[in-house]
Parts: sequence; structure tokens; C-alpha cells
Amino acid sequence: MAARPAAVVVERACKHYGRPNKSDHKPVLVHLNMTVERGIIYGLLGPSGCGKTTLLSCIVGRRSLDSGNIWVLGGRPGEKGSGVPGPRVGYMPQDIALVGEFTVRDAIYYFGRIYGMKTDKLKERFHFLSTLLELPNEGRLIKSLSGGQQRRVSLAAALVHEPELLILDEPTVGLDPVLRERIWEFLSELARAGTTVIITTHYIDETKQAHKIGLLRDGQLLAEDSPEEILRKFDCDTLEDAFLKLALRQHQMPRRRPTLTASPDVIPESMSNDVCYQSRDSFNIVTSSTDSDDNNFSNISLRRKLDLKATITFQVLTIKERPKDCSGRSKGRGLVFSVLFPIIQIVAFFSAVGHDPRDLRLAVVNEEAAFSPLGLDICKNSSLKPIVRIEEDDTCEQYMLSCWFLEEMEKKGLYQASITNILPYNTSEEAKSAVSTGKLYGALRFHRNFSSALAERLHDGDVPDDVLEENHQIRNFIKSQLYKTYSAFTKRSMKACGRVEDLAQMPVRFEDPIYGSMEAQMMWFMAPGVMITIIFFLPAMVTSTLMIGDRLEGVWERSAVAGVKPREMLHVHIALQAAVILLQTAEMMALAYGGYALPSRGSLAACALLLFLQGVCGMCYGFLLSIYCSSYSMSFFVVTGSFYPMILLCGILWPLEGMSFGLRIIALTLPFTIPSNSLRDIMEKGASISEPSVYHGFLVTIAWTIVTLSLCSLRLKFKKT
Repeated sequence: MAARPAAVVVERACKHYGRPNKSDHKPVLVHLNMTVERGIIYGLLGPSGCGKTTLLSCIVGRRSLDSGNIWVLGGRPGEKGSGVPGPRVGYMPQDIALVGEFTVRDAIYYFGRIYGMKTDKLKERFHFLSTLLELPNEGRLIKSLSGGQQRRVSLAAALVHEPELLILDEPTVGLDPVLRERIWEFLSELARAGTTVIITTHYIDETKQAHKIGLLRDGQLLAEDSPEEILRKFDCDTLEDAFLKLALRQHQMPRRRPTLTASPDVIPESMSNDVCYQSRDSFNIVTSSTDSDDNNFSNISLRRKLDLKATITFQVLTIKERPKDCSGRSKGRGLVFSVLFPIIQIVAFFSAVGHDPRDLRLAVVNEEAAFSPLGLDICKNSSLKPIVRIEEDDTCEQYMLSCWFLEEMEKKGLYQASITNILPYNTSEEAKSAVSTGKLYGALRFHRNFSSALAERLHDGDVPDDVLEENHQIRNFIKSQLYKTYSAFTKRSMKACGRVEDLAQMPVRFEDPIYGSMEAQMMWFMAPGVMITIIFFLPAMVTSTLMIGDRLEGVWERSAVAGVKPREMLHVHIALQAAVILLQTAEMMALAYGGYALPSRGSLAACALLLFLQGVCGMCYGFLLSIYCSSYSMSFFVVTGSFYPMILLCGILWPLEGMSFGLRIIALTLPFTIPSNSLRDIMEKGASISEPSVYHGFLVTIAWTIVTLSLCSLRLKFKKT
């Protein structure tokens, strides 16, 4: 048989997970020379952990060798124009490496679009592979399939574009024996047509159908030849026996560290240039194994556009479908999460926080009314005049002033005639007992001589006090409202009597504030910080979840082998996530300033810009978590663990001035403490972006974004692949 040109050449390959000079790291691929000719099926056999997957990762250009050389399809993996990683290789990793929320059709079409296939050709290949591999219904979700069904879809994704080099990592695990035999027959047809196939498997017997096999153990290639020749050389009836003999022989030989004296650029002398290494000029244009125009990748710029289109589709679908749920019926919930959660949180905040307490049940012991001829109903008499001014001697007669006081309580919201919040009690002891048992929030007593005692206080300036005060958790609010009620009541009384209204008031007067209003609500103070924390943590959670999910499922790795560059995936994710953040910002602005009339004296555009930048900062924080956290649970722990300290320290729940100096310094370094104050100044003071109190918030947001991205870059730079 004539010599075939080499499709894959591995020379003196040495690869470790750790540093090569450290003995405490187990070597994965120690020392290896391997040659795979074009148009053959090469079976790579070996136990788990012997380095098969690592070797395949090196061949497709996803891992780099510590020393040695690899040539794939005449060039080095990763070289410009080599097509590896890229469309010349079809790669099925050991893991499924498909998005669980994709349908069968979406999963295969995604990779077809990455490879630049035209729609008609893609439909044709999808139909062919569906029949060949007995794929499930095209509308079923990947995550709803069995393990064997998922592996068949994964194999179809590797075959869809008819590559020159097909690398399959244990493709037949868990498959029906009849289907496994059919797949081997199809692979044999591909090899006869010129496709090179490298396949790893646990089923040693099925590799008898391979043209050439390599027996790998502990990173050493024990033998490499045709199955028949290996059986003849070692005088064995089965490949298992041959493998066992080789393993025992290797076990008995003393271990020696391989010495690599050859330069990594040296080409094996046993191979001519036309066999193992062609001119690089011939790889400036990447070609397919077929002459069909449907599979022509010569228009690189067009293929990059298709890559981006497929990547955008992938990111849109993942953002739409994730985060996952446990029911398996999560279609569209990711988009609902991104769009509706800001609305739900803003509505919950503005509806629940900052409003005055309502329906406060108070006990009233009105002895003044009880001892009147009409009893407690006297206050309902519309003709009642508690103050009668006598012009002759410029005096006033007071009668039933307690009724006026209750009217003022109604104006302050402490008393509503239509609701039985004011409960009459006969004695102070009964009222006190009701408060102590928690039935009521407080008790108020009007002495039988309330009106005359008040007149005497105003005239003489001093009378003995007779006060009953009982209250509950909201006593401060009740005290404040009672003080305001008393102030309004005395003004009304003094005005009715023709006296100066301020005579019965405190000698301290509170003027209208420069910023805000006398009736400022707690909600107005908290709103800026709450809006910023929502827009920060939602993108952080979504980004970290998507990134970790894609990494754990192997989708990013497989897409990179198909030729999608990591920066393209990252740029597309940033662009789409930024669009989602922009939508969330618009929702929050519309609800806060339009729906709930949140006051804003400053520029709404500045408010929106600050919120948007905070969302981008949260997205970068999500990137950081996805790089440093190895699982969903770890990411959730970090997000929730960082959420509460930031909320407690950023000044939303309690002013920074109430913290110790050291704690205040820590709080000011958080990503949204100063920005919250900046947003509040824009809203309440009308501050412009040129003022320090505002642009400091923008600078802190940008600084946190830069710091998180820098930490991401450092981690990726020093992270061992």
C-alpha cells in the first residue's frame, strides 16, 4: 500500500498539568511520538487518566505543549490560516458540551453556522444525520434527552460540516450496539473518502475496525500499528491481551525522565517535507475536504460574520433560557428574569418602604366627653363650638377641646372616622392593659377638665401634668404625629381665641429645608441606593451564571475548537448584556420617576447614565466571579455573601455618620456607597455632573469596573489550562 501523507504528527510531545520540574504533579502526557496518516481511522486506546483527552486538546490547539511539536493537516495548531482550531476539524469532546436549553435543531445549527454553512446545505446535513444517528425529535431540549441521545446529538454537531479531520473522544459510550456498528461503518466510509478520524474508546474490540491504533498508558505510547500487526507482534488473540502484555512490560521497566535534547522546531528526518509539512503559503486559504461550494470557507471575512451571527444567536438563547430551574420547563424564563425582576423589585420597594404607618389602633380615654350630657357622641355634633370668644373682656371660653384634638389627629392620619382605629375605653387601667397585651399601639387620655386645664396653662403658664403614655415598636412615629397634632391643635385654638398662634408653640421654629421638604419620606432617602444595588447585582448574578454554565458544560471550549475566538464570545456577551442593562435602567427610571413620582431636581440623563454604568460594573463583577468560582453554588455564596455587607455598609439602611471612623472608610470603598450619594444629590439638590459630589460617584464606578477587569485579566493570564 502506498504511503499516505500525514494528517497529524506528534513529535516528542511533553505536557504536564503542573510545572514539568515538579515531581508532585502527576504527568498527564509525558513523552510521545505519534503519526496519523490522512484518510485512516486511528484508534487511541488507554485507561482513564492516561492522557487521551489532553492529547486531543493539544491536537486541536486548545492546550500548548511544554516541549515538542505537533503538526495538524500540514500546519501547527493555532497558526493563522491553518484552520485549526477552525472549520477543518470536527471535534466531539468527552463531555456533551452542548447547551442544555437548546433544542436538538438549535444545537446542530449553531455549529453549522459557526462553520459558515449555507442554510440549504445545513438542512440537508441535519436531515441526513438525524436519520443516520436516530436523533430525537428536533424540537426536544438537550437537557431532556438521555445520556445516549445527547452523545448522538454531540456527534452530529461534529459531523455536520464534513471536516477534513474528525476527532471523537469516546463517541460510542452508552450507545446501542447496532447503532455503534452503524457509526463505525459510516466512519469507514468517511475514511475511504479521505477524512482522517481519530477516535478514543473504552471498547477495545471495536477498534479492530480501525486502520491504526495507539496504545497509551501513563502518558507513554506503548505501541502504534495496525490491529493485525499488533496481534502478530505480541502473539495475542485479542487486543486486550496485547495491551496487558505491554502494560506489564512498562510496569517492570524502571521509570526514567525523558530527555528532550532536540529543538522543538526540528522536523522528524524520517518524514519528507511533502509528507509532514507543506508550505505555509498553501494554507493562506483554508479549504474543505470537498469541492462543493456549499462547504467552501475561502471567504474568511464572510465566515467571521457567520461566526458572529451564530455567537449572537447562542448568547441570545442562553440569556433567554437561563437561569435553569429544577422542573425542566424553563423556556423563556431567563428573559423573564432579566426583564421582570427589576420591575418586581422596584415595585416592591416603593410599595412597601418609606410610607407612614397605617391603621394604628389607639386607645382613647376621653373623660371630658364621657361626662358630658351627650356622652362620647358629643364630638359628632356639628354645631359644637369648643371655643367661644367674648369680645367685651377679650376672653375665651373653652369647652370640649378634646373633640378638636381628635379632629387634628384625623388630619394627621392617626384617626379615621370610617375605621375603628380609635377605640374608646372607660378607664386608664383598661387602656393600659390593652396596650401591654399588644392589642393596641398606644393609649391617649383626656382628663375630664382637659379644656379648663389647658386654658389655665395658657393663662398661668404652669399646671400639674397628668399623662399616660404607652406605646409599641412604632412609638416614635406616634410621638411625632401626636406632637404635630398638638402643634396644629394649639394654633387652631389660639387663632379661634384671637391670640398670637406662636404663643403656645415651642420657642424653636423649623423653617422649610433648603433641599427636600418638611414631609420628606424615608423612601426618598433609600431609593437611590436601592436602585443602584438592584442594577448592580442583577447583571452580576446573570453574568456569573451564564459564564460558569457555559464553562462547565464545555460549550465555550467546543466553540473555540470550531474557530470562535474567546474575545468574540466575550464581546457579544458584553454587547447583549449591556442591552439588557439598558432595558433594566429604562424600566427603573420609568417606574421610579414616572410611576412613583420620585423627586428629581437634576438631570434624569445623568441619573440614567450612572445607573447604566453601575450595571456594567456589576456585569464585570460577574465576570470576576465566573473566573474565580468553580461552580454555581460557589458563585451564589459569594454573591449573597457580598450583597448583605454591601447593603448594610453603603448608607442605605443607616447613615454613614452613625458608623465608626474605620468602618466608614471601608464603606466608602464599596462600589455603590459614593455613587448612591451622587444619585441622591442629583435627585434632591439638582447637582450637575460637574460637581465633585456627583462625578466622584462616576469615578468610583469606573474605577471598580477597571479593577474587576484587571483582576479577570490577571487570573486568565496566570491560570493553568
